[in-house]
Amino acid sequence: MADEIDTLLVETTPRAMRIALMAGDRLAELHIDRPARGHRVGDVFVGRVTRVVPGLKAAFVDLGENVEGFLRAKEADVERSGEAISKLVQEGAWVAVQIKADAHDDKGPVLTRRFDDPDGALASDAMRVDPPRLISRSEPLLHGLAGRYPEARVIADTPSDVVPLKQRKHTREIVLHQGVEPLFESAGVEDQIERALAERIRLTGGVELLFEPGRTLTAIDVDSAAASEKPGDALAINLDCVPVIARQVRLRNLAGLIAIDFLNMKDRDDGATLMKSLSRHLQHDPRETALDGPSRFGLVQIARQRQGPDLAGAMGSPVERATDALVRRLRQETRSQGGASFEIRASPEVARAFQGDDDGASIARWVGRRIELVVDKVRPHDRFDVGQSL
Repeated sequence: MADEIDTLLVETTPRAMRIALMAGDRLAELHIDRPARGHRVGDVFVGRVTRVVPGLKAAFVDLGENVEGFLRAKEADVERSGEAISKLVQEGAWVAVQIKADAHDDKGPVLTRRFDDPDGALASDAMRVDPPRLISRSEPLLHGLAGRYPEARVIADTPSDVVPLKQRKHTREIVLHQGVEPLFESAGVEDQIERALAERIRLTGGVELLFEPGRTLTAIDVDSAAASEKPGDALAINLDCVPVIARQVRLRNLAGLIAIDFLNMKDRDDGATLMKSLSRHLQHDPRETALDGPSRFGLVQIARQRQGPDLAGAMGSPVERATDALVRRLRQETRSQGGASFEIRASPEVARAFQGDDDGASIARWVGRRIELVVDKVRPHDRFDVGQSL
């Protein structure tokens, strides 16, 4: 599979590290790593099997830390993946497992027993610990992504993210962003994130794409009501939508079953042309995908591998998003203005999230300013003010 990612943009605050995978000036993926619920893919645990559910062809494994993971039969044994789950693991047994996909919504992490242990060190550690216990921590998310894209340059806004990468042996370009304008804003990433969170995307010519995510299925509708559609234009409109849909599926990290309601095409050959185009535009997607359709009603189905939350889930609640934006605003104000203190006016919910467990001390140290927080009970979450305090 060809690799189109050429740049990693890294923005770091005390609340989160955001890593944008860029293909030219286009945002392909956004990864968010928060200290409170960090990236766990690759962590290896010795856990206890709490339930074996033959109907689900899976088992649940207690990892400790109040976390229960989900182990499918095909991931439960290195050599006997075709057997029933009840023959692969037993309730109460201790098993070494690796997190394959992070927890999302109300679902625990997806686990596997198929992981690399070339020198047997993990197996040896698993024999010595008192489970459930973490026995191997995965490498930091940034290092993992940098390893996945070894030729991509890295632009980061925090020196502590740049130095470890420069110490590795590679030929990539590593740049420290020091401009007043935030890195993501200067690269046009913030606008692309907002577009990817919108329910509707308007394309050239008036065609709109409507995204309706659900718990078990995501629906995407091609709406040409505002376009000047003529007879025979259905295929052309559908083909114009294909690259945008493929990019948005990956960027939004949509998973499970995705149903796309394309415009109805009467010619059977047009359907084959459409599917060929969709397959080609999905080839850069790192997740496994399978296609089916189109049906006689124009429906195309994509089954896409699930790994972690979708983009909206990763971004968090409206309060969490607003608090993240407030912290980034503080850094921008610090770089553009002098002074010793900031006065912040924010809603009660944003104020509580901003203060966190240390009353905002870590953020104050990060910006190097005193911070006075004024709570405004009638202020919306996304409307905060940052000014100089006397």
